[in-house]
Amino acid sequence: MKPEPLPLPSYNLSHDDVKHKIEPVFKAGDRQYYRFIDDHQIPVGRYKYIYAALKEVDLRMTLETLEQYVKAMKNILDGGSKKNQVSMGELWKLTLNMESRIKLAFEPASVERLAAVLFFDETEDLRTYDRKYGAEKIEHWKSNNVLDFFLTMPIVELLGLKGISQTSLEEYIQEANQLMQDLTLDLQSQSLESSSESGKSPS
Repeated sequence: MKPEPLPLPSYNLSHDDVKHKIEPVFKAGDRQYYRFIDDHQIPVGRYKYIYAALKEVDLRMTLETLEQYVKAMKNILDGGSKKNQVSMGELWKLTLNMESRIKLAFEPASVERLAAVLFFDETEDLRTYDRKYGAEKIEHWKSNNVLDFFLTMPIVELLGLKGISQTSLEEYIQEANQLMQDLTLDLQSQSLESSSESGKSPS
């Protein structure tokens, strides 16, 4: 027997306070996604998540990843595994690793997380944001091969993607994701070394 659908939150896109401030943006599968026409009209409770996501887009990494870089650098400056030798080679490697992230036009994963906050469906409470549901939306977009949000205002302005073709976008995303995977593996290896030296398992 098919389960009953969950009741819609009271402050969804049909609420009298916001329904005239919202417009449809794109579809993924059978789901329609919307956004606020003017960012200034986004409820404060949700906008704080947008602000945090924008920071990640600017950094090309999460705050947790940045903290990992700082921890790995401090470990190297503390003498590394033998606690008596600072490896300039390893330090330069981490520095170039971070620089490679910063020089990316954009990091696809952080833009996806931003889109998950900006674009919403009828089931969402617009006064806040559910990170778990946001991750489910991203997986839904990927399973339906949706790249529309990368070319949708205001993201197109944020990323400077005016005039880019769908093919070029797909190629860039594939290359950027591979680079991010490689850079993340480098960072994880440093984190594992740091954790083993301190006698702790990596979190």
